[in-house]
Amino acid sequence: MNQKFIQFERHPGVLLIGWVALALLFQTISFVPPLFAAENTVIIFRSQQIAAYNEAIQGFEEGCEGKNIKIKTIYDLHGDTEEARRIIQMVKETTPKPNAILTVGVLAATLVKEHFPGIPIIFCMVINHDRFNLQGTNITGISSEASIEDQFAVLQEILGPHKNIGVIYDPSKTRKMVAQATVVAKQFDFNLVKTEVIQEKEVESALKNITNKIDALWVIPDSTVITQNTLKTIPRIIREHRLPIFSTSDAIVKAGALIAVSPNYRYTGIQPLSLHKCY
Repeated sequence: MNQKFIQFERHPGVLLIGWVALALLFQTISFVPPLFAAENTVIIFRSQQIAAYNEAIQGFEEGCEGKNIKIKTIYDLHGDTEEARRIIQMVKETTPKPNAILTVGVLAATLVKEHFPGIPIIFCMVINHDRFNLQGTNITGISSEASIEDQFAVLQEILGPHKNIGVIYDPSKTRKMVAQATVVAKQFDFNLVKTEVIQEKEVESALKNITNKIDALWVIPDSTVITQNTLKTIPRIIREHRLPIFSTSDAIVKAGALIAVSPNYRYTGIQPLSLHKCY
């Protein structure tokens, strides 16, 4: 596993804030059999216009060079389910059938799987993909998160003898991930201090209740816990208690986390080319 460490910057009165990008060796989730012979045509559906998704697409475009693969069109779904359905239906009715479809982000992956059952689909940039039933004979994909083992290994290096790791989560969304983390934590001699919430408004009080019990806060990709509001609230409370935040999200780092372990997005875009023999 290649790791890229970018220099930490020190800010007055604030804990070190930095970046870690892990170029992960992603694994195939399932296999789509080879179907193509001549020029291979691909269309791309992007869930919305964000930098990470664009980096993944750029990596895919670079990987296609010299491989007899033509990217016909990139469709942006604007992060809106109804607009996405309209665009996808339009593509089905007016666009020649491609040899394969690349989806970027969860919105694109779930809707394309629903509407294109007969075309090979490769998804990427979907965190916790197991939650979204992205399985079938025509679909495969790239895991877009660092393993819990990788995350805790980095955290162990940073925390040293400190062992109490707090995590706030919605059991309806990330129960499985936290259960896995509980097992992995024992391997690192960590004490995982878990707090459940079911609504965004509960996050602030939940965090305040554990700040005196933890040495660091582990922020996981849980849409109940991570919102525009909590991206302001969580760093503020944690700074008041001089605790580090550890995350898999670059957005959390920008909001004030100590460090993030996240995929190399460009490399994520290159990886789909290895999942199909036609490539």
